[in-house]
Amino acid sequence: MNATAAGLPGDWVHAREEDTGGAKVYRPWGHPLPPSRWRHRIELRPDGSYVDHRLGADDRSPRARGHWTVEPGPRIRLRPDDQGEPARTLEVVAAEPGRLVLKDLP
Repeated sequence: MNATAAGLPGDWVHAREEDTGGAKVYRPWGHPLPPSRWRHRIELRPDGSYVDHRLGADDRSPRARGHWTVEPGPRIRLRPDDQGEPARTLEVVAAEPGRLVLKDLP
């Protein structure tokens, strides 16, 4: 990771109550949030790997694994280990202690 990645690694949980303008707000795992049936969670690990906890058909949370990099913008590029899944690019709207704001890009 480089200096632009500072503040990005962590175990992040979607705080949908705080979303604005198409941007998704994530808080650290364990942050007090209102009760919810399910919340998206993504672990951005310092070694450049990630685990994407997704909603499954039966409420279990299947995990997708891969590697992430920081690109100009700043943006995060998620490259799944499963070659059948497409890579995703996320705009980093804000990366502050205790708060990460991301926007899906086409």
